[in-house]
Order: sequence, then structure tokens, then C-alpha cells
Amino acid sequence: MNTIRKLAATITTALLLGGGIATTAASASSAPHLRGANESSTVRPTVFNPIINDGAGTVVKLRWSDWAGAAHAKGEFYTHNCKPNCVQGSVKLWPVKVEAWRIRGGNYTRFQYHFRRGIPHGLPRTWTIRYRNGQWHGKLV
Repeated sequence: MNTIRKLAATITTALLLGGGIATTAASASSAPHLRGANESSTVRPTVFNPIINDGAGTVVKLRWSDWAGAAHAKGEFYTHNCKPNCVQGSVKLWPVKVEAWRIRGGNYTRFQYHFRRGIPHGLPRTWTIRYRNGQWHGKLV
């Protein structure tokens, strides 16, 4: 019975960390972290927002293809900025690829957005933000 409890605890921990059943607590703690304001997990988050704001600029539905020296994912960029064709208060999701790299102190310190189809009004197709002193710096939406 003790073995079953340990196995259940390991699976629960792995699922909470977002890495799937094959991830153990030890390997997740040694994996690089992606720090942000409201992420669901700092290891392979499904949602990433580098700052606390109204939620615009959050990347959602992230699906990571790798997570090591560099991390790559596809997802959707959430924004209120849907000019020129939008209704006030409407929301738009833009397909985006993201990459995180340059690990310092166990954290990724570079994060790049690249819009796959279309570009939200006022944003470049690709841009990078930098993490230092516990905060992200650069063009934050």
C-alpha cells in the first residue's frame, strides 16, 4: 500500500508541474524555470505572462516541443488590441511561436515572441524580452 501512495504522489507532483507522468519532482526541480506573473507552472507552463497587467500580452495554450538549454513552444498570444477591425472590449488570439534561452541561476533570461500569421496592431513580428533582477525588461505589452 505504501508503494501505491508513493506512486500516486509522484504522478500528482508531475502533473502539477506540467511535465506529464514521466517527470519526477527531482528532475522538475533541476529543470530550467520560466518566471512570470501568472504562469501555471515555472516548468513547461501552459500559460505565460511576464508581467502582472490586465492579461493582454499573455501567451496561452502553450505546447512545448523541448525544454533544456533552450525551450520552444507554439501557442496563442492574447490581446485586447485587435485594431482596426474590432468591437470595443473584444479579444483576439494570435498564433505565436515562443523561445526561451540563456539560463542564469536556473531561470531562462531571454524570451522571444514570433507571430506566425498576422501581427497585432503596434507590435513587431518578432521581439525579445530579458529577465534580470527578478523582472522582465523590454517591450512588455
